[in-house]
Amino acid sequence: MRKSEKGKYVKWYRLAERAMGDLIPHPRKNSEIFKWVSMEDWLLIPTHAERDMGEAKNRPNPNIYFSVEDDGIDLGLVCNTQDSIRKMRNILHTYHTREREELLSRLKRLDGGFITTVYAKAYPYHPRQSPNYKQVFQTQANEIDDEAIKEIFRHVDMVRKRGRRKKLAENKRWTPVLPVINIASTRVNKKDEDFVKRMTQLKPLYETCLEIKTQAQINREMRRERIVVRICPKCGIQPDSEQRFCSQCGSHLLLEVVSRQEFENMKNRRRIR
Repeated sequence: MRKSEKGKYVKWYRLAERAMGDLIPHPRKNSEIFKWVSMEDWLLIPTHAERDMGEAKNRPNPNIYFSVEDDGIDLGLVCNTQDSIRKMRNILHTYHTREREELLSRLKRLDGGFITTVYAKAYPYHPRQSPNYKQVFQTQANEIDDEAIKEIFRHVDMVRKRGRRKKLAENKRWTPVLPVINIASTRVNKKDEDFVKRMTQLKPLYETCLEIKTQAQINREMRRERIVVRICPKCGIQPDSEQRFCSQCGSHLLLEVVSRQEFENMKNRRRIR
């Protein structure tokens, strides 16, 4: 796109600044906004840490985008990378009960104009081509519950498997079909107050999504967190025991410091007595 065409995004980015506050950058010059407009005619709102569009497109977090057209504006919060989808999957992790409930609560506060969708994003000819999108799932964003989340990721896994099969069958170097989750998207008319209202609704949802940890972050934290457990050489770990001797066999209990992850692995192997 030419700079003159990208200029239509300046006004709407400035309105997004009003809605999102310090959560997004506030460029001093209007020309600095142009680099966040794609060749496909949509703007990706950057984080403070991102320096260029390449970094923004490949972030491991969901992003907010909007596309200005003659008769309205499409906007939404989307997981457009596989890392961001894996991160969103962590809302189902047992360590994210609070975040999952917070996310569902904030989705329910959206007005009825927002929808949640899953798309199959296809790159049939080249990994850098403009992809084709096919919708495979849709639901009302403010009606999402745990069952809907499971359904979302069922479709995500189906799209991912189809992409892997096509990659093998067509002997491609890239995966030609990938999933995309539009967590909450809508279309608004080109009125300042309507745009700001919808962006304001997305802000708390966006904040929650940024707080959700990746599985790698969870694993690192579990490895760093250390706990003291009592171990019976014969019967295994007895983490809740305050006794010096095993209640099962009478052996002397040994104290050992293990990571939270090691502790969870032992529980899974039923070594806890």
